[in-house]
Amino acid sequence: MEELKPSAPGRRIPVLTLLLIGGALAVAAVPGCAPWLVYDRPAILSGQVWRMFTGHWVHFSLRHLVYDMAPLGVAGWIIERRGLPGFGWLCALAPWAISAALLVFEPQMKICGGLSGLATAALVYLALCGLSDPPPWRWVCGAALLALAGKTAFELAAGRTVLDTLAGLPVVVSATSHVAGAASGLAVYAAAKWRPGATPGRAFHFMLD
Repeated sequence: MEELKPSAPGRRIPVLTLLLIGGALAVAAVPGCAPWLVYDRPAILSGQVWRMFTGHWVHFSLRHLVYDMAPLGVAGWIIERRGLPGFGWLCALAPWAISAALLVFEPQMKICGGLSGLATAALVYLALCGLSDPPPWRWVCGAALLALAGKTAFELAAGRTVLDTLAGLPVVVSATSHVAGAASGLAVYAAAKWRPGATPGRAFHFMLD
């Protein structure tokens, strides 16, 4: 078992986070490309599998875009500035895992978009890494995990997001995408922490971290 330690805290430009946010802004700026990128179940099943990845960068309103970018931007910035390992794998694999979960567990959902699933993955990963840090950050991370668990439980029970309830967000929630995102964050954290023979603070160093 290895402790996840930052490899170069405070010395990194959050390149991946900027690319994630920039991609969403680019798609929003060129709305004509969205029909070719959005998660479209019939199109995916007909062979357009790239939509399983690109669909996460399609948003259906400015408010939807802002609500998804804000938590992902904050979580990603902290992860990269702290030099936590494995974030590249999280960004590369979580979108596919989330879309696969939608294909299996949400057969009625024909169209889907948004970065909320990936944002959930990043938040869960960051919070799990922070549980081994000294207080008060450890307490913040523990509270964040409890809040995410409560939010997901509400979504599963109510069939809508907390933001939809509070601010009238014009989208239908997919709690499945958030559960799959949380599972992806947990999986990457576990893989980095328990990788056999890993050097503390250098696990997944060969990955896009």
